[in-house]
Amino acid sequence: MQMNKILFVGIILVVGLSTSCKKEGCTDSAATNYDADAKKDDGSCIFPEPEPDPRDPYLGNYLVTDTLFMFGSFSEAVTYTLQVTTGGTSADTIYLNNLWNDGSNYFALMAGSNFSIPSQQVSGPYYASGSGNFTSNVITYETSGDVYVNEGTGPKQ
Repeated sequence: MQMNKILFVGIILVVGLSTSCKKEGCTDSAATNYDADAKKDDGSCIFPEPEPDPRDPYLGNYLVTDTLFMFGSFSEAVTYTLQVTTGGTSADTIYLNNLWNDGSNYFALMAGSNFSIPSQQVSGPYYASGSGNFTSNVITYETSGDVYVNEGTGPKQ
């Protein structure tokens, strides 16, 4: 009986020592304080802050005044809200929602604070393209199509 008791205590000690000797630390390799020697995660992992999206400062609503020139002559000016979003797109793409006050969404490619609007179908068989920029919370753009030119500018709301 005494021998069984000693054997039991010995087994408990071996199991206790083998489980308690596991080095604790951060076991997630994506963490800045990852410890390759740690065998047990202790909840101390620290993760780097995600890089901010460079498009963020330009997103939002702009109250733009858009002027339309048809066949080289002034046609009309319209003031409306243009919304700039990312729409879950790749890192260089934005959407110009309600461009020309037509309720449609057109995409543009960012390069710093400048953007280009690749040729896109706008209505019927017509296509438009253009470029613009953001300066001090103001959007400015120019687009053109078959017989017209639009120029718009306005502050962020």
